[in-house]
Amino acid sequence: MPFDPFALVAAAAFTSGCASVHGLRRQADAVTLILALVAYGLATAVASLLASRFGLVMVPDHAGGWMYAALG
Repeated sequence: MPFDPFALVAAAAFTSGCASVHGLRRQADAVTLILALVAYGLATAVASLLASRFGLVMVPDHAGGWMYAALG
């Protein structure tokens, strides 16, 4: 199997994320807030990437970007 540095970085990021969630398990509210913000950021980033890929114009309000993400 060839060496893939991206897979190694992705695995390390996933493992560090799991370790941080495990370390903060007594503060469930903080973990929930952080994970919700990360999910929102990832969804906005993916929607922006898809919009730029297909030549769509994103609205400056990120809440409106969810419509483009759903249609994309």
